[in-house]
Amino acid sequence: MSEDLNASSAAGTKELSPTVVGIQSTAIFLLMVSSLICNALVGFVLARKPELLSHSSSKLLMNLTASSFIFSLIVLPFVFASSVRQDWLFGKAWCQTSGFLTVLLSATSLAMVMFLSIDRYHCIVNPLTYATRMSPARTNFFILFSWLACLFLASLPLVGWGKYGYEHAKFSCTVIWSDTISEGYTKLYSVVTLFVPLLVMIVTYYYILKAARRQARVGQIAVLPATNVGPRTNRNSITSNTSAFSGSKALRTTFLVLGMVIFCWGPYVIEIILESERVLVRYEIQTTFVMVSHSSALLYPVIYGFHIRAIRRSIKRLVTSNLRCGNNFFRPSSETGFVVSPQAMFRNRSASEGSVNSFDMAWSPRRESESLWTLPAIKEEIENQPTNRTHSTEVTDLEVFNLPGSCV
Repeated sequence: MSEDLNASSAAGTKELSPTVVGIQSTAIFLLMVSSLICNALVGFVLARKPELLSHSSSKLLMNLTASSFIFSLIVLPFVFASSVRQDWLFGKAWCQTSGFLTVLLSATSLAMVMFLSIDRYHCIVNPLTYATRMSPARTNFFILFSWLACLFLASLPLVGWGKYGYEHAKFSCTVIWSDTISEGYTKLYSVVTLFVPLLVMIVTYYYILKAARRQARVGQIAVLPATNVGPRTNRNSITSNTSAFSGSKALRTTFLVLGMVIFCWGPYVIEIILESERVLVRYEIQTTFVMVSHSSALLYPVIYGFHIRAIRRSIKRLVTSNLRCGNNFFRPSSETGFVVSPQAMFRNRSASEGSVNSFDMAWSPRRESESLWTLPAIKEEIENQPTNRTHSTEVTDLEVFNLPGSCV
């Protein structure tokens, strides 16, 4: 390794015991593998359903998944190798490239999370104008702007404002935050990648919570006059509870999304700001915070992908079909994806009452477009719903296919 790389990380060098090195390396390896698998599954499900990509949320989620997958595929393997050898073995050129990709992909992921919160804000607070506020052209502009802005941010250290190099305490190539030339860049990076997105998310989710609670109150008031009407009593009670559940679900989602961003990136950004101010930060703290920030590549698909019921069910069917490839429970079909065997249809009464397409309701394009991306109008739904619908169907119609922070 060249002398300048050694010099850049000499201040943070510390001899670790083989046990500590083994624990660190194992944690990074597990993070890398699990992140690759989760992002690949979510990306595969979105890619094989083109009708989903017509929605703004799916486009943003696809870009978030892509940036996390590329980070896990190209950056984390070299972080793992550096943690094992406690040194950078891949030359100065790739160190510069790895640092560039780290800043680019991490900043892009946070930008996509910010625009997802804006998308959910318009979907819930402004449902009647959502189609125009988050039109395909505007969504594409948001995506292009995010990539270009983050590309510009990551290029600054390459042209002299900031400096990429190997950080021993972070066992990776990144910006040398403690270098004098990186002091101003550290402030810019912190504002652009964390403080601005976090502020936007706090404002949008605040109004999402207000809308969800208002919707819950409207739903409860709408069912009060019919609470004593014989056969409709149970159904109205269920609908009222469901609308009230919307507020609590929005609250949990808000804490989940904001908590993930603050937990993963807050400590790391504070730590690099302290480094830029020449405050001595312990080696163990630097190592812990950088590992927590890398864990966001795994949390993104878990929170934004697996939380969507349609994606979760599709992944479950995909895994089940591969594990039961010798069983006749599922057999592949070119048109419907999976066809349920007669034995399975006999065991499932709902499948015997309709077609195969109605059985696989998670992937009906019309159903998704009506239930995944729009705000349920609780009052109108209560007044216009057929009287012969079952209780379980009503609850399902109100809560299926919701993106975290979406139209609850």
